[in-house]
Amino acid sequence: MANPSLSNPFVSVLIRSCNRLSHVLEALEICLGQDYDNYEIVVLDQSTEIHWENHKDAFDAFDSRVRVIRSKPLGCAGARNVGVAHCRGDVVLFLDDDDLPVGCNWIAAHAKNYADPLCIGVSGKHLNRLNEGYRYKARKTAYKRCLSYTFFLVGRGYTGIDEVKKPVQWLHGNNCSLRRSTIIELGGWYPHVATDHEEHSLYLKMRKTLRPGEYLMFDPEPKVLRRFNIAGGAQRRSIPLHSLLTHRLQFYHWVLREYYPIRFYGLYPLFILYSFLSLSRFFYKRVHIQDAFGVGIFGEKLGKYLYVFQEFAVYPFLAFRFLIIKKPKWSGQLNSIPVWDDQIAIPEGEQVNEV
Repeated sequence: MANPSLSNPFVSVLIRSCNRLSHVLEALEICLGQDYDNYEIVVLDQSTEIHWENHKDAFDAFDSRVRVIRSKPLGCAGARNVGVAHCRGDVVLFLDDDDLPVGCNWIAAHAKNYADPLCIGVSGKHLNRLNEGYRYKARKTAYKRCLSYTFFLVGRGYTGIDEVKKPVQWLHGNNCSLRRSTIIELGGWYPHVATDHEEHSLYLKMRKTLRPGEYLMFDPEPKVLRRFNIAGGAQRRSIPLHSLLTHRLQFYHWVLREYYPIRFYGLYPLFILYSFLSLSRFFYKRVHIQDAFGVGIFGEKLGKYLYVFQEFAVYPFLAFRFLIIKKPKWSGQLNSIPVWDDQIAIPEGEQVNEV
């Protein structure tokens, strides 16, 4: 069935948050000042009860465009699934809780693209600072790599380019929008892959199911400011290398193996080696860690070297473990997630509640 042309889609802005509600309140002020009038905002809050009580009154003061769904912590993919199940829009627009939309046309800049029934989803531009210039040295390379996959099916970002690009192969989890019907049809995101690469479970499946002419795109007009000085988020600024490796192996064995089995099994040793090399480089250059073995004695630079060597020694055993353990099951049925509305009360003991 063909997608409808949506000249003025009802947009659900979905903000997933965990113990950072003060930053969500900043984002809500901008969202409620948009020049688009056909939208709602759904906040999926996974905070502690104490954190919620400290901010509850501020959320109660907002008008009916803002709905808050409270839940136990679900992980990035699980929170997306539950959030989408509670959204009512034709299009779901995702915003991280530590980032801010830039300008009053943010929602409208996403929504305009859905007038084309072949447009399935849109990624917008990420700014590292306001009024920044073009941050890539090789403009053509940045454009070519924007939201593409490597041979090993690792997603490249490059979401700071200034040109429209369509099609792209995947969408960044922040400042992206998707037709809700497509998310429901594909069953959402596989929720058992933690942090690293959790968003790709939907797009690898989508690559197998897109109808002729349908596409994902990058549009630089809707902009979001990324605030790297805020603690938390994906926790990649202080995450141990062991966790990064575990997350990547989850992705390879539980997601990539399902959609690209020939490439996975035929090149398995290369996949495993590539993962260790790329994540070790990322860890050494960009992750700050104080409690790894040797850091306190030898300093962070040499201590990191020792820590990487330590992880390399146990890495083959970690990879073997993922070859033999069972993949956790996921029904892929977002419509089965309980949703609170005026007619349906959440069953006693259910973890998801609307405020």
